[in-house]
Amino acid sequence: MNCKLRFGCWLIVAIVVAVWGDFAWAQNPKPKPNDPAAGAADKTEKTDAEEPAVPEDPAVAAILATKPATPGECIRAAKILSDLKRSDLAKQFLQKVIEAKLDDPALAKLADQFGSAMFVQLSARTDLHPQSQQLADAVLAAQNAALQNPQRMAELIKQLQDPSAEKRSAAFSGLMEARGAAVAAMIETLADPARAAEHPHIRAALAAMGRGAVDPLLGILDQADPRLKVQIIAILGDMQAPALQLFLFQPYFSEKNDATVCAAAGAALKKLGGALPTKDQAIRLLTENAKNYFNLRRMAPGVVQGKVEVWNWNEAQRQCVVASMPAADATRALAARLARDAFGIAPGDSVVVRLYLAAMLEAAAHQKGLSKPLDEKDAAVAEAKQLGPKAISEAMAYAMADGRPAAATAAAQILGQIGKAEELLYNGPQPTALALALQNPDRRLRFAAVKAIVAINPQKPYAGSSYVLPTLAYFASSSGMRRALLAGANVEDLRKMVPVLSAAGLQAETAQNGREVLRMVVSSPDYELAMIDPGIDKPPINLLLQQLRHDDRSADLRVGLIAREGFIEKAEHVVENDSLAMAFARPHDDASIRWQLEQLATLKPQEFAGFEERQRQSGEALDMLAELGRTPDKLYDIRRAKDAVLAALNAPSLSLKAIAVLAIINSPEVQRALVETASLATLPLEIRQAAASAFRQNIQAHGILLTTEEIKRQYQQYNESKNQDAATQKILGLILDSLEAPKK
Repeated sequence: MNCKLRFGCWLIVAIVVAVWGDFAWAQNPKPKPNDPAAGAADKTEKTDAEEPAVPEDPAVAAILATKPATPGECIRAAKILSDLKRSDLAKQFLQKVIEAKLDDPALAKLADQFGSAMFVQLSARTDLHPQSQQLADAVLAAQNAALQNPQRMAELIKQLQDPSAEKRSAAFSGLMEARGAAVAAMIETLADPARAAEHPHIRAALAAMGRGAVDPLLGILDQADPRLKVQIIAILGDMQAPALQLFLFQPYFSEKNDATVCAAAGAALKKLGGALPTKDQAIRLLTENAKNYFNLRRMAPGVVQGKVEVWNWNEAQRQCVVASMPAADATRALAARLARDAFGIAPGDSVVVRLYLAAMLEAAAHQKGLSKPLDEKDAAVAEAKQLGPKAISEAMAYAMADGRPAAATAAAQILGQIGKAEELLYNGPQPTALALALQNPDRRLRFAAVKAIVAINPQKPYAGSSYVLPTLAYFASSSGMRRALLAGANVEDLRKMVPVLSAAGLQAETAQNGREVLRMVVSSPDYELAMIDPGIDKPPINLLLQQLRHDDRSADLRVGLIAREGFIEKAEHVVENDSLAMAFARPHDDASIRWQLEQLATLKPQEFAGFEERQRQSGEALDMLAELGRTPDKLYDIRRAKDAVLAALNAPSLSLKAIAVLAIINSPEVQRALVETASLATLPLEIRQAAASAFRQNIQAHGILLTTEEIKRQYQQYNESKNQDAATQKILGLILDSLEAPKK
């Protein structure tokens, strides 16, 4: 009798027992609840409080009547009860199994008894959470540990050589159950020359595994030594999957490969395609596929819950290494790999080189984290430097044209280290890639570009040189705080959001029309988001969003449209094609506001530059302005950045850097700001002393620019300081000394 039939008979018997129980109850009914005898019966006949009451459903009653006790019985009962829509009772039995605290062998035995699929199904039942998820995770983990036990896999690999076809088949089935761990063990055996007798059987098994072995084999193909590489290529050729030809072009065509590798790749290509491709065909297929992955038009295979397993080979330990990677990052890595293969075949093809550099830098930047610049330790940096500034600049232009700012940013960072103005900036009347990047909508790319240009230190004007000062001024003009903008005709209504924004660390500011919104957000790098009433005018919301996106200073602003009743459809239509905007109904409580802020935070989170990164950029921008101001042959008039530096003067974390720039700028307003800063007793002494010193430096360079009344006020302030602390008196005295000292 099969299992299903036995279980069916058991269920029938249980139902009969339950029905007989109902009949017996009908002959001897218990007292009714309103019967005076009922109370006495409750007191004298009360059973265990935890025992579930007998339900009305006969099938449910039948299950409970069997009194499941063992883990297997409890799981079987829970499954049936969950199918009978009694998840409350099912969870009780699952909890019993959890409380039994079974060891791994016992848990693995449950997987064998019921099958892993049933536990996967149980874990997906949200009405059984958390018990079903907890138990399923434990059972499946124990099963995997048992299946992937190294000793078990070693025995199965040896069993692949058994003379018995039945035993060989059983070994293969066991290895298939172990999945990736078995593939890794077999590859590591292939890498051992001392076990060469086992290799033919292992190669046959890996080829028969198909898709499950493809990713590991392809992952280590490039990193394996020639002997192991030949074996991997032979396995791929036996898989009868024509798509694998793509990964054999480089082993076959590249002149740098070992002759045995080339021969193996040729034989495999013939098996997969029937004929060998030409070199041009191979290059075309590799570049086409690399572009598709580079632009994320096609995703890497093997995506499970947004992740992809990525395989590598540790040559020192002769072991496979597997890691999980977000699907988009794995896709970028695949693009870089195919582009590298094309480069390996045609290293002199400028189109291939451009694609290779862009794809490689894009993958490396995302893997490192977009907020962290690549450094000398990154292999992509070393490879790019070998190809030279001209190739990197062309790759940067290509990446910008394709909307891949991460690659362009990495390229700009490298160019700032190795480039020269003659090859990167002086290129006729049209701005080069580095200069064009100063107006790119990506904040990180603009900053990397201006930093590279300052490092290159051009000595004469060039196409795009007028972009440098505005770019530096924008980054330098931080107020030192996180800011949010509330915009709409009825500002008071929007002010209800201020407490929640403040609790989130955001300083809320208001604007009543579109013009004010544009003016405010382009004047500071601190605005992280804007909450706008879609009924705003001057300009209307659709035009306002377009203008925000077309200005590089506001292109990355996250925007939430807070629609009043009747406006939500209009708001949704406006943001339909804007990846940094969302439409919301007007919130009525703080919880709704917090939820809306959380939703905005999910928009392109990797591309978002947080507060610390913005402050770092502001500080570096001020340092660059100071450096430009000290250059003897001044190409840039840093007076154009005066307002931005004065704004940074009020940010405590940026004050000292701002003062260093103000010491250089020729302006009465600057001298006035330095005097006021030095005289302000509420500021830290270090800042006041730096301001006094900068004031002296400014006077020596540009003369006294204060008015007579302002100078008199300084003498008066010094005379009135006799009751102030000694440090204040000294600073005020230094200001007078600077005014009285002859100009050098």
